[in-house]
Amino acid sequence: MVTIIYLKDNGESQVANHIVDIARMGNQRDSNARVLARYIRQGLAQLTKVGVPSNKQLIMTGEEDNGDLRTFNLLKPLTSRYPLNEFRINRSTPGAFRAIFFECDYEGEQFIVFIESVLKQGDSNPPEFQMAMRESEALYVKIYENPTFYLGEDD
Repeated sequence: MVTIIYLKDNGESQVANHIVDIARMGNQRDSNARVLARYIRQGLAQLTKVGVPSNKQLIMTGEEDNGDLRTFNLLKPLTSRYPLNEFRINRSTPGAFRAIFFECDYEGEQFIVFIESVLKQGDSNPPEFQMAMRESEALYVKIYENPTFYLGEDD
């Protein structure tokens, strides 16, 4: 089992807040957001159980409200000078959820650190995803410069 951290920058976790916002949309009778939130929850539960396989492939099967099965490739290594990955749940509406993360071993424990997330709608490489990549790379460097600050005990 691994520990998932939703990185806080300036006291806020953008990824955790984004997931909560999607769940809230689902609670307000947006059935597509509800299903997306369910798939995100299932994917994160699987990731917590098994961690990131060495081949970076993790498949999940979910069930649509109508009973149809859906298969997700949850992980994708990103093209970056740093070892960043993407947690992926593809859905046309409200959009394809992407959360950028990296793996880290710290004091004998494996961590998955989520940094930034976006909902892709239409464009496969939208400007907001590129901005999230740049911010994730900068935060990755900050974390490795001072891992105790980011990965140590919570206050």
